[in-house]
Amino acid sequence: MNILRVLTLCLMILGSCYGAFDEDSYIFEAIEYEAQNQFDKARDLYLVLYEETKKLEYFKEAIILSSTLNNPNATLDFANEYIAKGGQKDLVIHKIFLDSYLKLGLTQEALQEAKIIAKSEDSALLNDILGSLYATLGDFNNALIHFESAYKTSQSQDVLQKIVAVYLSQSQKEKALKLLNSHIETYGCFGSFCKFSIEVYGKFSQLPKIENIFEKSFQAQPTIENAQNLILIYAHQKKFKQASQIASQFPFKPEILLELYIAQQDYANAAKQAKYAYDENKNPYFLALEQIYTFESSNKKDKNAIANITQNLKNAIKLMQTPNKDIPKDERIDTTLQNSQSAELGFLFNFLGYLMIDYDIDVQEGIEYVKKALEISPRNPAYLDSLAWGYYKIKDCENAAKTFKLIPQEDIKKEKELQEHKKIIDKCFQEDNKRLEY
Repeated sequence: MNILRVLTLCLMILGSCYGAFDEDSYIFEAIEYEAQNQFDKARDLYLVLYEETKKLEYFKEAIILSSTLNNPNATLDFANEYIAKGGQKDLVIHKIFLDSYLKLGLTQEALQEAKIIAKSEDSALLNDILGSLYATLGDFNNALIHFESAYKTSQSQDVLQKIVAVYLSQSQKEKALKLLNSHIETYGCFGSFCKFSIEVYGKFSQLPKIENIFEKSFQAQPTIENAQNLILIYAHQKKFKQASQIASQFPFKPEILLELYIAQQDYANAAKQAKYAYDENKNPYFLALEQIYTFESSNKKDKNAIANITQNLKNAIKLMQTPNKDIPKDERIDTTLQNSQSAELGFLFNFLGYLMIDYDIDVQEGIEYVKKALEISPRNPAYLDSLAWGYYKIKDCENAAKTFKLIPQEDIKKEKELQEHKKIIDKCFQEDNKRLEY
């Protein structure tokens, strides 16, 4: 948006631009919009403040707010205009450029900004970003330098996972396993990193090794965290009896037992555990999981029950997308640097969309949800199948066939449902063509 359009915005926001300009009133109103997470309206008010006062600090506030709205092209336009008008390209503005370039996937441009920021700031987050950028460009030596620096400062599992991934990509198995051993023995492991570690050990047929590490840690310190890790490795090897014995000794958080129930495909209890997890920490992701496992354990022919599940899943997804009001303003830019489209959210979009399509609850709306999933993972075979099936349901056989052709043949051969959908969609497309011929 060009800065000259603020007069129009002024009319839209305040109804009139006539009369005395009250700078303080605009500031207070902008702050109030920020408190309500209405960052677009707050940004527009700061643009009005800049137009009326020519104070560049207001323009800078507008740029910072623009960076939270996930429109990196607009943010870059604002930032370049700010500099052209004499604004200083300080650390905050460099971070905004970096954030925008990252969101746009402009790796080289992002790397240049990150290097500039690194001259004034040495943080684990920045080194993590630099490492990721170098890795994207295939410069693994520099990637390791920055990842190792970030890990030294933070001992972050996420960073360690990237280091291990680089080692494995360079066939440095021993280094990867040594680093994993050292970290797990010293700090343990939590969440998805444990699963990643187990997969790495499994790949090299060394699951007994990590099981031994977890067992020793548990025997030395029978804490909830160490019990959790032991349960995870037992469940991975389908030693459910041992896992349950450990779990029964502790007042575990519901999500620990949730994973165990999922591993056993006990979806009824998994749904209950997901609900307990949501009640405990109010994370709406568990509310969404409750609906998925409720569906898996439900009567698939009960359309009313499925309709309830879809509505509950919609509500959970909406909660997941609600901005966090507790993030301080001066931390927003660094926070956005860490944000990316969520694979979990893509899965939920597709699950919801497919239910709405397959059960004829609202096929058109279901298609829109699947399209959102494909924005996150454009080549995901399951998502492409859902979209093709949605087109078939609305009798758009041409787009159904066109979409289904994007699924690799090797994926179709592996899945019976994909094969069935292919036959139905191909038949629909052929019949459409015959009708057109007549």
